[in-house]
Amino acid sequence: MMSVTLFDVAREAGVSKSTVSLVINNSNAVKPETKARVYDAIKKLNYVPNVSARELTTKKKQVLGAIFLTKNLSEGTYLFDSVTETFFYDTLTGISQELTKTNYGLITERFMIKEESQELPLIIKNNRVSGLFIIGGLTNDALLDSIIERKLPTVMIGSRHPKLDWIDVDISKAAYIAVKHLIDYGHREIAFINGPEESKTTQKKFEGYITALEEAGIKQDMKLVRKAEFTGLSGYMEMKNLWSSKVGMTAVFCANDSIAAGAMRYLYDINVRIPDEFSVIGYEHSIISEHVIPALTTVQICKEEMGVEGTKLLLSRMKRSKASNSRIVLQPKLIVRDSVGKRS
Repeated sequence: MMSVTLFDVAREAGVSKSTVSLVINNSNAVKPETKARVYDAIKKLNYVPNVSARELTTKKKQVLGAIFLTKNLSEGTYLFDSVTETFFYDTLTGISQELTKTNYGLITERFMIKEESQELPLIIKNNRVSGLFIIGGLTNDALLDSIIERKLPTVMIGSRHPKLDWIDVDISKAAYIAVKHLIDYGHREIAFINGPEESKTTQKKFEGYITALEEAGIKQDMKLVRKAEFTGLSGYMEMKNLWSSKVGMTAVFCANDSIAAGAMRYLYDINVRIPDEFSVIGYEHSIISEHVIPALTTVQICKEEMGVEGTKLLLSRMKRSKASNSRIVLQPKLIVRDSVGKRS
C-alpha cells in the first residue's frame, strides 16, 4: 500500500499543496474553515507528515538535544564506583512525555568535561539541533559561554546561569527538609556526606544543612562533614572515614541516593543496624531508594516535573527568542520510608 502524500490531502480537502503545507506548519495565513477541512482530510487519510521534508522546506530542524555533563565517559553507569546518572534518565522521562505532544524528536549526548578545553558536544558542533537541554549540576562555564555565543535556545535543568533559562528545585530547602526530619526524630549529631566541589549544588546543600542545625540550636561540627563523588563506592569510603574517626554521630544525610546506598553498605559490613542503631537519609528520590534494604528515606527533587516544565520552557524560548530569561524553582518533598529511626 502506497503512503499518503501531501497531494492526496490537498485533493481530498479541495485546496492546493501549498495550503496544506501552511496548515501543517501552523501558519496563521489560512482561514479557520480551510484549516478545518485540511485537518479533516489528514485525519481521514491518516496522513503522517514527512519530518525530513518539512525540515528542508522550512529550514527548521525538528530535533532537540539533551546533554549530560560527566567527568568520565568510560565507566558503566550501573557500577558501584560509577555515577548512576539517574537524574539524567528520570529528567528525560519528563522531556519525552512532553515531546509526544509535538513533532520534535530528541537526541542525547553524554559529554566529558575537561579543564580548559574548548571542545563542544557533537550535537552542538555539528549543528544538529534547534534547541538544547543541559541536564544536571555539573556544568562548565566555557561550554555555556559557547552556547550563549551561538544563540542556541537552551534550558538548564538542575543548574542555573544568569544568561540562560533554567528550571531547578529549591536545593537548600531540600537539604534543610532532610536534616530537619532527622532532628525531628531526635538526632542531634548528624553527619553530612556532601557532593564534589565542582557540582553547582554542593554549596546550596551545605547551606540547607547548616540552616536546619542552627534553627534547632545544634552547634556546627565540621568533623561531621565530608565530600564525595556521586557514587556508591565514594559514599562507602566516606562513611568508613567518618566511622573510623570516632566522631560522635547517630545519623547521616547524604547528597544523593547513590552516596547513601554506599554508606548503608558500609554500615551493613560492620553490622550496624539501620535504623535501629543508625539512621540514613538521601537526596533525589531515585530508583535506588526503593531497592536498598531498608528502603531509603529521601527527598524528592521533582526530576520528571523538571523535564516536563523544562520542555515547555524550551519550546517557548524557540518561539520567543528575545523574551527575558525564565527562572523556575520547584518545591522538594520528603519521601519517608524505613531508614530513619527515632532517637530516644
